[in-house]
Amino acid sequence: MSKRLNEKFLKSFIELDKLCCEKFGVASNGVTEYVNRLNNARFAPNRDEVLPQLVKYRNLRNRFAHEPQALRKSSDIAKADVKWVAKFKKSVKKKKDPISKYLKKARRFARRRKFGKFVLTLLILGAAAVA
Repeated sequence: MSKRLNEKFLKSFIELDKLCCEKFGVASNGVTEYVNRLNNARFAPNRDEVLPQLVKYRNLRNRFAHEPQALRKSSDIAKADVKWVAKFKKSVKKKKDPISKYLKKARRFARRRKFGKFVLTLLILGAAAVA
């Protein structure tokens, strides 16, 4: 049972990795890129829940890929782990993951800041024209 579960996990993780590669425009190591960006985005929503999980699963994937017989012998994976990776993959696709939410908020903040500068410039120009 554990070998099949490990294979399901590995397949799901590889799909997540490819999705992250597409998201960030990198050729490989998409989950590693996601982890790096999440480390830099301190105020990303749900960062503290997602980051340790991704690091744990990335390390398990590396062990499966690089240690002989690890895929057959390891019993570190549970059904909940496979479900978590699948759920996270869906959230990345729907742009409801922490990085997507963070980037959306950052763009919104930048627009508001730019608009505030524009309004301030107009007020100064208006005051200068009146004077």
